[in-house]
Amino acid sequence: MKTKRVFIVSDPASAGAALRERILGTCRELFFSRGFVRVTAEEIAGRLGISKATLYKVFSSKEEMLRAVVADFLNGILARVDELLGDGRLSFVDKLATLFAFVGGRISQVGPLLMEDIRKSAPQIWREIDDFRQEKIFKNFRGILDSGRREGLFRGDVDEDILLEMFAYLIGEFINPEAMLRSGRSPAEAFESVIKVFFQGILTANGRRDFSARTPALFEPRKEGAT
Repeated sequence: MKTKRVFIVSDPASAGAALRERILGTCRELFFSRGFVRVTAEEIAGRLGISKATLYKVFSSKEEMLRAVVADFLNGILARVDELLGDGRLSFVDKLATLFAFVGGRISQVGPLLMEDIRKSAPQIWREIDDFRQEKIFKNFRGILDSGRREGLFRGDVDEDILLEMFAYLIGEFINPEAMLRSGRSPAEAFESVIKVFFQGILTANGRRDFSARTPALFEPRKEGAT
């Protein structure tokens, strides 16, 4: 009796996408823990069990690998932020508490060495990160301010544009490589300090009460009686 031979033809596009994801995963692990400069293409290829030539068929340079890792990281944060802010099942306080915990957790994955390497060795990518922050992060933050004010949780006696400029300054001043290397703070610790100081200043009495009940570590009630 004759038997049929079944030939399985692999999909080149799927195989290429799978290899790309493997490369990104390895790059993410190495870059986040050791920075960009100290990791070589040879090491990345060796971890993956492929040749450097194969690696460069997928990405034209190590900088392109870094750009893809950064874009994937930032877009992942943005997607989760949009999802949380649009979740009608959560109260505003729960949204922000979950948001800050999520962002703090993601930032904690990034070491200051990587940020310093990007700033010095990949300035174009550093500018892309800053553009992303200006275009995406602060757009969402303006929406957060508007929602908080409507619910009586944020003070309404301070100009919104000034608040945005203050927030941008705090983020830029404290969550940057030089400041963190100088102070010994991690990116997550710097982020938590900025959030604590900034939001303590703009919360109303009701806001401080609600936030301190939900996130006591970040929003301890202030001792002053001012709203």
